[in-house]
This record gives sequence, structure tokens and C-alpha cells, in this order.
Amino acid sequence: MLLNPNIPTGPLSEKWDSCRFSSKLVSPANRRKYEIIVVGTGLAGASAAATLGELGYNVKAFCLQDSPRRAHSIAAQGGINAAKNYQNDGDSVMRLFYDTIKGGDFRSREANVYRLAQVSNAIIDHCVAQGVPFAREYGGLLANRSFGGAQVSRTFYARGQTGQQLLLGAYSALMRQAGSRSSRAAS
Repeated sequence: MLLNPNIPTGPLSEKWDSCRFSSKLVSPANRRKYEIIVVGTGLAGASAAATLGELGYNVKAFCLQDSPRRAHSIAAQGGINAAKNYQNDGDSVMRLFYDTIKGGDFRSREANVYRLAQVSNAIIDHCVAQGVPFAREYGGLLANRSFGGAQVSRTFYARGQTGQQLLLGAYSALMRQAGSRSSRAAS
């Protein structure tokens, strides 16, 4: 049986962009007509549910545990990588892509890793907007460090509690959406 990974065709650097640009958009006026089901309320699920709720979709999130806070993402304490190039040491999307592929022993799906590298800056910015208290330099910029197999300083961290803080930020955003939904239903 052939496994279809649903990866768009084309050059690596254009695969997901061409897919995104050719996708049909949902009008903001029609978003309440759709009900989106998110299975799992770990870091990815809680962030997705909160973001989709903020965009105006009706979202139902399901978790298997007794509490949505029982996610394994809490174990990710080292930090999160992004190609922001704060130290001006030559970091780029391509360099982050290569380091990630190499770190995964060349077993990752290249198109997906490239997309992750492309959106890495937006992910950090999104986490900051959700309230994740990343460590900061004296001047106010986000602090970063070299971590793991990275060739440059690109790991953003929250003082040894990165996974926990990322989860708390995602859950806070999710609970704001749950609270705003219940207040809309009451009115």
C-alpha cells in the first residue's frame, strides 16, 4: 500500500506557499458556519483551537486525559528554535532547515521541515502574543542561545521552563476563547 503524505508538488522552497495561495479562503462572515474539531489539547492542539477561535470559527477541542494540561510538551525545556538572526551570525531559513534535517538524522519530511523553518519567526511572535515569558536581554530583545546541534544562537527559552510556559500560554489563550464563547452564548 502506498502512503500518500499529501505534500504539495514543486520546488522545496515553494511547495507550501503555492499550496497556501491556491487554497480557497473562508470569508470572515462565513466562519461561524463551520465547526472545527481539534483532537488533543497539547501545545499544538490548544494553540490551534485558540487561534481558530480568535479567527471566528466555532471550535470544539477534545482531550483524552482528565485535564488538558497533561500534555507531553511540558518536557520540552531547552527552548524553541527560530531563524530570527538577532546576533547577525548568518542564520537563515535554509540554515535552520539544514540543521533540523541533520538533527533528525535525515529522516524528516523535507517539505514539512522547510515550512517549519519558514514560519519559525511567526511561531515565536505568536507565543509572545499569547503571553509566553521568554527570557529577555537587558535591552528588551528576546534572549537566545546556541543549544543542541545548532550552529548559531537561535534557541529562544524561558529559563528552563520553556515547555511549561509554552503550554501555559496556549492554555491561557484557549481559556480566553472558552470564556468569550460562553459570554457570547449567554448574551
